[in-house]
Amino acid sequence: MKKIIVSAASVLMLLLLHQSLGFASISQFTGTWTNTDPDTRGITKLQITKDGSGIRLHAWGKCHPEDCDWGEVVAHPYAPNVSSDMMQRTRAVTAVFTEGFKETVIVVRSAGKNKLQANAFTRFTDGSNRSNYTSFYRFNRQFQVLPVTPMPIPMPLPQPVPQLKEDCISFNPATTTVKNVNGSWKIVDGNHWMFDFGNKRSEAYKALRVIKHYKLNQSCFVGRPDPSFQYMLTSGNAPKGPMPGEDCISFNPSTIEVKEINGRWKIVDGNHWMFDFGNKEDEARTAYAVIKKYGFTRSCFVGRPDPSFQYLRK
Repeated sequence: MKKIIVSAASVLMLLLLHQSLGFASISQFTGTWTNTDPDTRGITKLQITKDGSGIRLHAWGKCHPEDCDWGEVVAHPYAPNVSSDMMQRTRAVTAVFTEGFKETVIVVRSAGKNKLQANAFTRFTDGSNRSNYTSFYRFNRQFQVLPVTPMPIPMPLPQPVPQLKEDCISFNPATTTVKNVNGSWKIVDGNHWMFDFGNKRSEAYKALRVIKHYKLNQSCFVGRPDPSFQYMLTSGNAPKGPMPGEDCISFNPSTIEVKEINGRWKIVDGNHWMFDFGNKEDEARTAYAVIKKYGFTRSCFVGRPDPSFQYLRK
């Protein structure tokens, strides 16, 4: 007997598409859709767009503090039969999202004017023996509210930049070394203790290599005696990279902002929270001015996730 093998995703699609469903123009599917349940632990938002003769689906899932972006994938519309106009008699739209440990098939159907419903079928592919599961969601169309009378869009006001007074200590990178002082590994310049690494000897030596590589000779602070921000310079200039093996995160100094988020002042680049200053707004704005002045483009670390040494560079 000849065996016929059908994928699980195909079976799920066939089961759903053969239910009693209405037909709709693809325009009733396109747009941005938000979950009717604000407390959902699953899919929070869908965005369906028409791309030429094709369809794309973008999905977001519940995460903290911001929803996780699943990304955008090619989607497929389905009509009631082979001779139907798919874009005018769309019965469902499907898409497959694949991560390193799971695959999720999403089947979206119209649920009335400005409403969608979606079934999600999640299959684990990491050999963890977790049970595959299905979820059901309802979505409302997210409308863009436009002003009745067109008005010119005001240009954003520039962020205030305080008068910059820098607090820097100079040292000689040629005489800087690593020493064990009373059981704690430190970077020192003569009798001056500069950086303390506790019992992390390897991180102390790695930080010393950074200092030697960039010829760093100024250690600078914002907010001493308990600085909320530190940076290092090479003879009054930003160090320029790269250095082999360093751990850096890039950012755009022209798009950074100072924002108050949940009562804490931060320097952010888009949705990326870079530096946290707690309730110290003046120190956040001083650090912002420092980054602008030197044009730093990378924030670098030794010893993440709990770095013992940090520096900025171009």
